[in-house]
Amino acid sequence: MSARFLSIQDWEKLAREAKFQPAIMAALCLVSLRQMQRLFGQQFNKTPREWTRELKCRIARQLILQGWANKAVVEELGFGNESHLCHEFKRMYGSPPQSFAPRFRPNYANVVLRQKCRS
Repeated sequence: MSARFLSIQDWEKLAREAKFQPAIMAALCLVSLRQMQRLFGQQFNKTPREWTRELKCRIARQLILQGWANKAVVEELGFGNESHLCHEFKRMYGSPPQSFAPRFRPNYANVVLRQKCRS
């Protein structure tokens, strides 16, 4: 296994630098794409493409829960368009971002009202 590959601690940072493209990640690790696929299979039990898709969706979920608009998430994470974001998000979480956010985002208005009533 490549010493450079083993020395990487922050895979998320590397993926962001490579704009979530496995071929660029491999180049940054100084290994071929095929070698990186084998190494990912051994270390993560996934292909680099699967791993980067899941990472993008996890980051997108975090941003959506923070209140980011779909369009801003698309631009930040390099999805092709909002439709691409929605498709990948739904594949990963079972619902599109529009319906995911209200279900899982805390209802801050109710929290604020409850806090004011207690005061």
